[in-house]
Amino acid sequence: MKKYYRYFITLMVTSILMFISVPFCSLAADDYKALVDTGFESGEYEGWSSFGSKSELTITTEKAYGGFSSLKSYNRSENWSGPSLNITDIVTPGKEYLFRVYVISDTAEEMDVLLTLKYVDDSGAESYNNMITATVGNDEWVFVECSAAIPENITDAIFYIESGTGTENFFIDDVSIYGSEFPKKDVIFEENKSSLEFDFENGVEGWIPRGILSMSISEDFSYSGNNSLIVSDKTENWNAPMVRIASVSPGVNYTYSAYVMYIDRECDENHYFSIRLQYNLNGEEIYSTIKSKMLENGTWSKISGDFILPLNATDVYFYVREDSDDEEELLENITFYVDNVKIVDSTAAVRLRRRNMILMAVAAFVVIIGLFFLLRYFIRKNNETKAALRASTIDSMTGASNRNTYEEYVAELEKNPEKCEKLYVMACDVNFLKYINDNYGHDSGDKAIIRCAGVLLRVFGKKGTVYRIGGDEFMCFSTVDLSDAVNVEFARENIDYKGYPFSAAVGTAHYDPLIDLGGPDIKALIARSDKAMYNHKVEIKKSVDFID
Repeated sequence: MKKYYRYFITLMVTSILMFISVPFCSLAADDYKALVDTGFESGEYEGWSSFGSKSELTITTEKAYGGFSSLKSYNRSENWSGPSLNITDIVTPGKEYLFRVYVISDTAEEMDVLLTLKYVDDSGAESYNNMITATVGNDEWVFVECSAAIPENITDAIFYIESGTGTENFFIDDVSIYGSEFPKKDVIFEENKSSLEFDFENGVEGWIPRGILSMSISEDFSYSGNNSLIVSDKTENWNAPMVRIASVSPGVNYTYSAYVMYIDRECDENHYFSIRLQYNLNGEEIYSTIKSKMLENGTWSKISGDFILPLNATDVYFYVREDSDDEEELLENITFYVDNVKIVDSTAAVRLRRRNMILMAVAAFVVIIGLFFLLRYFIRKNNETKAALRASTIDSMTGASNRNTYEEYVAELEKNPEKCEKLYVMACDVNFLKYINDNYGHDSGDKAIIRCAGVLLRVFGKKGTVYRIGGDEFMCFSTVDLSDAVNVEFARENIDYKGYPFSAAVGTAHYDPLIDLGGPDIKALIARSDKAMYNHKVEIKKSVDFID
């Protein structure tokens, strides 16, 4: 039975892994492809920002590992704050990536730096992975390398460099991230304008203020390229940068996304930001939130979601704004940046996801049905095996255990005599069997043997075991004395005359240290029970007049 269950469990696990597992095998060096390779020689931040906005960053020529420039992290008020890069669009959940960076301290004392990943899953829960710790000084650059597999269900991933303790300044250079595949890029169909992209490399690109605020192109920070859109000095919570998107079509599924970073050096709290749509529907102005997400202070984060405009929607605007739990609370001191805004017709992708879901559901159904029939097969085989094993141990005529099983049990007790200390051994024999066979026929003799077995099986039940060891001879074992119960049951059976005289003799023995001086011995107990049974048989024969 255990063997069949092992087969079943192995097959079930293998089947499930076929559909849900993702390979996490380590990549050989030649298998990696460069996804990020930043040397800061362009003088641009290239998506790097201060994690949590508790430090400042600058491109500097003070020190450099390769080339002339590096990125310096300074004015650090928290040890965990340092250079960070949002890698959500770069990595794929379930894949393994290699991270490399050169680090040097700006102080004479050595310091520990940590390469860390922060994840946000689809439930909004945050988790951190401190991949590696390295000790660096200010005399030479230290090469730090580690790898990590990105967990499943991740919606946001941020790579950042922090210190174990202290807030010393440090530099990083030649940062690279390698993976087994290049990051996937959204396809933009410029010719039919079914998708839009705003990277702000050529100005504000049609964006306008929603309400009163300051909005301009910034070269200080960008997620990619050289520029981003900076927003500040708003007078109302609903003030936001927005752009008219007349090219999107109602009834079509679009994926909207934007990279957003806010900086508030006076506030430790994180804030929610959202991407939204404003449109006119049958003369009424409608406001719809596509996606809301909590952002970490000073770190680029991607906000993305799907939306289908209702039919007859007109005058459509897309905008990015911060969300306040209290609409009366004005978050006027927050400055935020917007970059890499994309609006992509994802109808084909949705259809593909639905098709894949259907295929996965069908495959799962097939696996479940297969496992069901496989389980039924193993259950049937197990029952057949049990039946075969039972048939090999049971006397077919009486239902008692057979002689072979008896011999095996006695052999076990011989090897483990201590098991006999609390054992009661009963010998039983049908009386007058020859007389019954000669005068009433062998069929009646067989019935007498079956009746005897029935009495013993009823009394012993689950309390012991009954063995047929010969024609009309039985041996019974239990851990309680059932002699009185057996005699009472035989007396009742004797009263029920079924065409032939019926009775049985029994004898019981158990371990007695005063008698069994050599210790418990199963053979001695069997011999004493057999002798007691013989004495009982003699007494019964004296009480009848039809047997010589």
